[in-house]
Amino acid sequence: MNGPSSVETENLLSNQRTPPVQRPNPTSFDHDTSEILRIHQQWWKANVGLDIDSMQQCFPSGDAFSMFNRNGFTYFGVDELTKLWEHYSEGPPRLIQTVAVLRLVVGGDMAWLICELKYRRVSPVTSDDHWEPAGVDQVFGSKATEIYHRDDGNGNPEWRMWHFQSGALHSGEENRPAFDDAEQTNQLGHNPYGPPLTY
Repeated sequence: MNGPSSVETENLLSNQRTPPVQRPNPTSFDHDTSEILRIHQQWWKANVGLDIDSMQQCFPSGDAFSMFNRNGFTYFGVDELTKLWEHYSEGPPRLIQTVAVLRLVVGGDMAWLICELKYRRVSPVTSDDHWEPAGVDQVFGSKATEIYHRDDGNGNPEWRMWHFQSGALHSGEENRPAFDDAEQTNQLGHNPYGPPLTY
């Protein structure tokens, strides 16, 4: 069974929710914003193919990191996340995803970021191993919150992601309560940090 072409996939994954507005030049971001976006992009790129070495560099040492995973469970520390990824590496891979940063706020040594993404798997999976049920070439959406701290876990002033939370992105087939916007919510939100990135 043939899946969508690369052009169709890009169109499917990269739709934006709101009309374009003037965007700042990404090269003009201050150092902290640029560094946080670099870690954010490294994290999501690592999710495609489960690049464990690259993933580990995004988080503080020890068990300081916490995660509310999309599978419904909580994980503490990069070692637990590594074990989870080793487990998931035995299942079907995430082959393509597009991520849109909706908001990033930096204040002192703390920062938070929210994003939306759509991704595609090419193999059937089951809920028995805490994968979401899927068919061939089916696209899923997620939303995530990332909290950053200027501390590498050893007291060095280097940005790391200290908390991550992910949940399912609404399918968009229904309106949000109190809003008539089903058509818009079926697309990735507009972001001021450049176009959504596909990995």
